[in-house]
Amino acid sequence: MKNVLSFLLLLPLITYAQDLTEHRWQDRLIIISADSYQHPKLLEQVKELQNRTEELADRKLIIYQITPTSYIKGIENNQPTKDNTLYKKYNTTNKTLKVILIGLDGGRKLQSSKVVSAAQIFDQIDQMPMRQQELKLKN
Repeated sequence: MKNVLSFLLLLPLITYAQDLTEHRWQDRLIIISADSYQHPKLLEQVKELQNRTEELADRKLIIYQITPTSYIKGIENNQPTKDNTLYKKYNTTNKTLKVILIGLDGGRKLQSSKVVSAAQIFDQIDQMPMRQQELKLKN
């Protein structure tokens, strides 16, 4: 009985935790991780992508900004959701900045501890077989 009660008390926390598997086969992700939303490198990375909304949408890219206590989904959104699950999963080395590109299949395609140019991210995506297929179907 005690175990059941413990489970029921933790259930809201379990179901609330962000799970990126919802994006698999639907979206590519860029995860930008830093110790704060005001970290200069995080701000620089966001600025690098901010005015590229058409190119982001064309490549099915969703941006996640994550910190030790919360995350922000999207590049225009500024309302953090309290949850440290993503930070624990994607910033295991506690680097001050981590940029990760995740493909449609859920695999890590690029990882950097430096700001990555939008052109480099887009080039990386455009070389992916699934992106090549998307472009063929588009034309």
